[in-house]
Amino acid sequence: MDYTQIFADPEVREEFLDRFEEIRDAVEAGGGLESVGALEGVLDVDRAADAVKRMNEGGWEGDDDGLEAIVKQFGRPVYLVQDNTVGGRPDAVDGTPESEVVAARVQAARGTLSRVIPSVGRVDLYDHARTWAGTGWLVAEGLVVTNRHVAVKFAERRRDGFGFRTISEREVRAEIDWYHEYRRPRRSRFKVTEVVWIEPDRSIRDVALLRIAPVGEDGEPRPKPVPLATADRDLTVGRWVAVIGYPGYDGRDPQDRERVFDGVYEHKRVAPGCLTGVERGRWVHHDATTLLGNSGSAVVDLATGRALALHFQGWPGERNFAVRASDVARLVRQHAS
Repeated sequence: MDYTQIFADPEVREEFLDRFEEIRDAVEAGGGLESVGALEGVLDVDRAADAVKRMNEGGWEGDDDGLEAIVKQFGRPVYLVQDNTVGGRPDAVDGTPESEVVAARVQAARGTLSRVIPSVGRVDLYDHARTWAGTGWLVAEGLVVTNRHVAVKFAERRRDGFGFRTISEREVRAEIDWYHEYRRPRRSRFKVTEVVWIEPDRSIRDVALLRIAPVGEDGEPRPKPVPLATADRDLTVGRWVAVIGYPGYDGRDPQDRERVFDGVYEHKRVAPGCLTGVERGRWVHHDATTLLGNSGSAVVDLATGRALALHFQGWPGERNFAVRASDVARLVRQHAS
């Protein structure tokens, strides 16, 4: 994500500067600045204010690694999901202060998010070299949406439709588990019974649809589908969202990832952020913190709980990409029957 866009929100910008010395001291105490190579003196609030101004005006050149580390930790935290609701951080090992403005927005949406979280699951694989492939969420009765690049890890196009890949003479099996929460043993596994649709490689929409069993491994019913915001007028830059999914370990910027995720990966998370761009007829962009494994995550409007988009890719330090919900809805209408 492009961390400089964090300061487009004036409340977050003001809070950051008001609390800068507290934030800086906490990061230094935890070794955060040294780990990114910012050894030239102590950052001060005047330097921070100048950098924030340049970020907000689009003149930031990314020329201060220490400040960059602080901004990322402060403005775009990633929360654990526990017992189907938003939790905290695993251990908060470095004690870095996080934005109270962002935390308040997430807390205000806690009830809304708790209605969506149970319908987002991890795509687990069996008889495959990988144990899991990414994230998926229930988009209609019995129908899970994920990314094309997630689905092709275990499925393939055939003359008569789609089927599961065969590896070492064994057909790969896929399941959706609605839990995989940190330090919570509960599971709810639903077998993927059919690969309904995988978008062609030439398509800009990185989407696949999977059908799941009507009941889970233990006889439990399916969760409710996540409602889609099908009107593109809901896609406004600056709208607050939460990305719900399963970030896995990412070798890019490993020290940065360790600080933000406290070394805990492959468990369900909620990552708040904002929509940062809408390309006409193409993609939606957001600045929530994501990793490999977030592929297929739901990008949910904090105000309504409706899915605005399907996350499919992140370019570190630049932007995140997502398929707009209206495109997902169109595919569901075409292939749900």
